[in-house]
This record gives sequence, structure tokens and C-alpha cells, in this order.
Amino acid sequence: MALALLEDWCGMMGVDEQKSLMVTGIPVDCDEAEIQEVLQETLKSLGRYRLLGKIFRKQENANAVLLELTEDADVPGIPSEIQGKGGVWKVIFKTPNQDTEFLERLNLFLDKEGQTVSGMFRALGHEGVSPAAAPCVSPELLAHLVAQAIAHAPQPLLPMRYRKLRVFSGSAVPAPEEEPFEIWLEQATEIVREWPVAEAEKKRWLMESLRGPALDLMHIVQADNPSVSVEECLEAFKQVFGSLESRRTSQVRYLKTYQEEGEKVSAYVLRLEILLRRAVEKRAIPRNIADQVRLEQVMAGASLSEVLWCRLRELKDQGPPPNFLELMKVIREEEEEEAAFENENIEEPEEGVGWDHEGGR
Repeated sequence: MALALLEDWCGMMGVDEQKSLMVTGIPVDCDEAEIQEVLQETLKSLGRYRLLGKIFRKQENANAVLLELTEDADVPGIPSEIQGKGGVWKVIFKTPNQDTEFLERLNLFLDKEGQTVSGMFRALGHEGVSPAAAPCVSPELLAHLVAQAIAHAPQPLLPMRYRKLRVFSGSAVPAPEEEPFEIWLEQATEIVREWPVAEAEKKRWLMESLRGPALDLMHIVQADNPSVSVEECLEAFKQVFGSLESRRTSQVRYLKTYQEEGEKVSAYVLRLEILLRRAVEKRAIPRNIADQVRLEQVMAGASLSEVLWCRLRELKDQGPPPNFLELMKVIREEEEEEAAFENENIEEPEEGVGWDHEGGR
């Protein structure tokens, strides 16, 4: 999941995933200056980098940051963990041979099942690769073709493994081992959508995680409608245990969200997008004007350079407002230009003046 988030985040920000790192497990009360202090000390062997953005991860109740390396880094020298405020922070990165490692694991699994890669392609009905040609293609190309075949297969290649949810009771005072409702609901919804088993099995699986009032609600819902689907059960949980934030509250929360000191405009837009989508779901903001509302809020709530403000003003005046990704692309381009301009104007330190490895002059 963390690697998939890194890939998606890099794609959205338009940066090379092979030259990017994601650091997770950062406490929410850790400000950017503290984050930079830890990263500069622990990642100094990797050379220069840029901090592209910060997001909050509900699953960990912690923040994550995305870094773009500006120099070629030695992969073995990248630490998997660093010691930061509040404990250990995890470093997520994609190795150059990740596809080869994936194929090795795939071949090991197929061998245990008495199958081959060629047989897998036949079972998937993928016509892009013939059984005879499969062993001859490069690992990178084969990994790409396997991903394509799985994505277009009518059924999943392998059934999703059984995953046990953490306990949720809906009690006023939750036990230490319980999951907060929003996190429990997000995990349950994801698994329900992807797990290819019968509805009855999904309902039994869901009930395993329930205690107290939550289990009582499940019994009530099923008693009222024995054929109720798992999705309908989850909707009932949303109504009883979900956030009571009103339309007006979600609208006000969005409109009063401004760029924080030291926060990049791109990071602010990403943070703002979560609130906008929540407001749209609550019907506090009409979906058909979401792009317009997003652009107006960025222009009102962000500290923009004169060049960026003019570009956004031009987008607003010339036609349909940009969608989220289009807006992010414009902002990222200007941030790159500003960073490049600043680097060109940094004066070289005088010869003989600097800090040695011992920390003194």
C-alpha cells in the first residue's frame, strides 16, 4: 500500500518515482522545520533533495512527506528507517530491480502451483504475448505485460487473501484495541469491493470485527432485511456512527482553509482537495462548479507569487477552469521555475569558509 501511494503521488506531482522517497510515520505535531532538521541529518549522504509535499495518513494517524532527489543516489545507501520525533519514521522508495524481484516471486508462486507464466497468459486470454515468447522477453517488459493482463482480466488472477479487520464496537469509550470508525470503515469498504467471495461470506467476515452497539446494529439491519447487501450494511454504519458534520460545516471548513506558513502551494492545494471532495459529497458545494470553486479558493487562500497569480487569473478569465490535476501541473511548473531561479542566485561560499564533518568551523 505504501509503495502504491508513492507511485500515485509521484504520478500526480509529475516526478520520477525512481528518484523520489516517501517518509511516513511523522507525528502530526511535527512542523516543517523539525521535519527538515531530521531529514537533513539522516539523509545527507543522498545529496540534495526537494520536499514536495506533506499529507495526513488516517491509517497511521501520522503525516507523510514526499521528497525528490536532485542527484543520483546509491540505492543501498538509502535507509529503510530513520529515527525522528516520536519514534521511527519509515522510508519508502522503489528500487531499480523491483520488477525483477516481483517476477521472481511470481515464478516461485506459479512453480508451487504447478503452473507457468505461459500458462498464466493462456488462462487470462491475453493475446499480446504467445506462450512460446513469454520466457524470452525481458523482466521489465514481462512485468509490464503481467500488470496489463491482470488489469484487463475478467476475474482477479488470485483471490484476495483473507484479512481480519480490527475490532469496532461503536462504544462511547472504545477499548485500546479498537479502530476509530473512519479508519475501520475505509478498510472494510476497500476489502468488500475487491474480495471476490459471496455476500454471505462477506457479512460473516464483517461481523467478526464487531462488538457491542455495532454488533447490535448489524443484527437489527439483517433482521429488517435478511437479503441486505454488505454495502447497505456499511451505509447503515455511516448513518449511525459516521461524522455528523453538516453541509454548512463542511462548506465553512473548506472556505476557511488557508495556506500555512512554510507550506508549498502544491501541498496546500492537495490538502484543500480532500476538504473540497468531502464538501461535494455532502452536497455543500455543487459538483458541476467544483473546478471553479477550487481555483477561486486557491487564489484567495494561498500566498502566490505575482507570476503564478497572473497565470491563475488568466486561466480563470479565458475559459473553463482547470480540474485538479491541470491546476496542480501549472502550480508545480511555477514552483520548479522559482526553485531553479533561486538556485541560480545562490552565491558560492568563500574559499576556506564552511563547516567540517565534526560540526565546527
